[in-house]
Formats: sequence, C-alpha cells, structure tokens
Amino acid sequence: MTESVTLARAVACIDAGVAKARELGFLVAIAVVDEAGHLVACHRMDGALWVTPEIARAKANAAAAFRASTDDLEARFTGARQLFASNVAALDSYQFIFGKGAVPLVDDGRVVGAVGVSGAVPADSDHLIAATAAGDPRLLKGH
Repeated sequence: MTESVTLARAVACIDAGVAKARELGFLVAIAVVDEAGHLVACHRMDGALWVTPEIARAKANAAAAFRASTDDLEARFTGARQLFASNVAALDSYQFIFGKGAVPLVDDGRVVGAVGVSGAVPADSDHLIAATAAGDPRLLKGH
C-alpha cells in the first residue's frame, strides 16, 4: 500500500533538488506537496527571490492535481485550452501554475504528491531540478 508523502521523503527531495540547483548555478525554491496539494515542506535557497516559494508550491499543486508534470501541462494547456487553464488557475483559494518546473511523486503507479521548483531560468532548468528532486529518471527527458 502506498502512503502520502512523509516529511523525510520531502526533505530528501529538497536536498536532491538543492544539490542539482547548486550544480547548475541557480538559486531556487523547492516545494513538496501531498496528493491533495497540502504543503509538506518548502525550502528557499539563500539569495533566491522572495516569491519563488509561492510559485514552486503553485507548480507542485498543478502537478499533483492533474497527475502530470507541468512540462506536459504547459503543452496541453496552450491555444484553445489556455482559457481552461486560466479558469482553473483562478479558482477560489487554489493556486495553480502550469509552467515548467513541477513533477509528480509516484509510488507503485499512484501519484502521492509533487515537487515544484521556481527560480531557474530558463524554466527547462526548473523542470530538470524538479525531476532530479523527484528521483525519477524517466522525467529527465531531453536533459
């Protein structure tokens, strides 16, 4: 049976993501949420912009809610689907960002949470850091 994201797992994801961000030379925030978008842990590297934790969490929320990486969601919600994405992002107290930088955490084929990253430019680097943090090499496509 799979469980929700533990604090220990969230911290391990953050540590892996911070190591990758340092290797790439970026200052980022990394947020880990459970399958319902509840924050488990968040870390903002010294010097990262103050807004990056909120962006990282909103990306993670989107990945957890739609059970897909935000790299995939960004592609899915272009053109005619952009209105849908805008409407979802404007839902009451939910915060969603569909830009690159978040990947789901999967156990036994079930999404149990997500990792979101903000602060690296270009956003492909946010995605690479998030995929590394999640520990899923299949998410590292193109890198």
